Amino acid sequence: MNRRSVLLAGVAAGVFSALPAFAADSGTLAEVKKSGKLRIGVASAEPWFFKDPMSEKWTGVGVAMGERMAKELGVEMVPVETSWANAVAGLQANQFDIMFVLDPTEERKKAIDFPENPLFYYAMGALVSDKSTAATWADLDTAETRIGVTLGTSLDRNVTETMKAAQINRFSSNDEAIAAFASGRVDAVVQFHPALVVQYSRLKLGKVLLPIPVNPVATSAGMRKETPPEFRDWVNEIFGKLYAEGVPNDLFEAYLKSKNIDPTGIPGLEKEAW
Repeated sequence: MNRRSVLLAGVAAGVFSALPAFAADSGTLAEVKKSGKLRIGVASAEPWFFKDPMSEKWTGVGVAMGERMAKELGVEMVPVETSWANAVAGLQANQFDIMFVLDPTEERKKAIDFPENPLFYYAMGALVSDKSTAATWADLDTAETRIGVTLGTSLDRNVTETMKAAQINRFSSNDEAIAAFASGRVDAVVQFHPALVVQYSRLKLGKVLLPIPVNPVATSAGMRKETPPEFRDWVNEIFGKLYAEGVPNDLFEAYLKSKNIDPTGIPGLEKEAW
């Protein structure tokens, strides 16, 4: 072997030694079983992930789903704190194994993998007065109706395109829009419905509505791209099974009850029930 070959061999050895240990094995699924831990990314966003400021314990639908899937594998679920902006990079860097409630956008699909089966569904909803008789988006699209929405969001775009007569009031944050509803400055607030339910839990005012037509949005879970995709295939199988059994919706209702919210009449996470 000549000197150049020796140098190349040394460089290659250095590169492979720097890779995560599981890369030379069978992938994430084998590593999770070996380590006895399923690491899930968590980022503050109720009802999916909530960190108690006193105990620092994580709860929420995403956490409960992680615990359920860890149980399927006979391992421990370990939350790893991240942010929504860093979720994809965190998965690629092997900081955690999976991130729940991550929508499978075309841009994200270029960087990470997603199962074919959805985790569950949510939809654009409205927080309206208890006395409101509205049932459709058309019912809310009147000149007298003041609608609050968060500036610059996809919901802002959707409401602007859909509502032609209603007065659209834009706020810098979800909380500001909800505060405007509480003070009577707007008649309805449009957000994705699980977020509205959590806002309602704090406000104890109005009711959450899924106006017709309802357009379900499928959410999922992200993970690293691997060949063969054994972990993704396993997650896909489990998602299909758990959704068919109504588990995500059960976890959502359990979380609502933990916040002293009666889930009766509140739209869940199964589009078939809407």
